[in-house]
Amino acid sequence: MADYVLSRQFLEDMAAFEKSASARDLKSLEEILAAIVQNPNLPGRVPSFYDPSLPSYLYRSGSLLIHYRTPRPGLVEFLNLFWPK
Repeated sequence: MADYVLSRQFLEDMAAFEKSASARDLKSLEEILAAIVQNPNLPGRVPSFYDPSLPSYLYRSGSLLIHYRTPRPGLVEFLNLFWPK
């Protein structure tokens, strides 16, 4: 299991999401984040920008889209949270 950090933008996105999210949506977000932290190389992720020195990925689950990167082995940095508004 990796350690994780939340970018300022991710925290802002999450605060906005929580204002309108149902309990089910919040549980879904928690499960997605836990799955990514458990396995940052999760099947279904796609590269969001090709940078061999610091690639980032997109992972979709339901209506949520998570943007994250692994700046070093054992660390996941969550960058953005996207959802239909």
